[in-house]
Amino acid sequence: MKCAPLVLAYLVVQPSGAFGPAPCQAQLEVAQQQASLTITGYCRSLIAAPARYRYQLLTKRHSRSGYSQNSQGGEFALTANQVAVLSRVHLTTGPNNAGTTYLLVFDAAGQVVSQDSTHF
Repeated sequence: MKCAPLVLAYLVVQPSGAFGPAPCQAQLEVAQQQASLTITGYCRSLIAAPARYRYQLLTKRHSRSGYSQNSQGGEFALTANQVAVLSRVHLTTGPNNAGTTYLLVFDAAGQVVSQDSTHF
């Protein structure tokens, strides 16, 4: 199974209540190698000024044997036009496994400013 990254672009509510472009772009990249799946979360700065963010990478998976969930997160800073690798998840896949990975990026106020997800 080969999955292409899904890229979402949307407007963010600014503190003044106005809408504006997202300050960064979250992106998940999926790579499959035999029975192994690697999902990497990235964030790209879309503004000229440096900024600090927080992220959460959440993977939910179900199979015949049950359900599992993994959450990773942290804080990071981006300079103008910088791309940062936020996190990487390695999964064993099979015909009876399915799930979704979500990447959420939050600003200093805790508002979601960018997100991406992928199904496997």
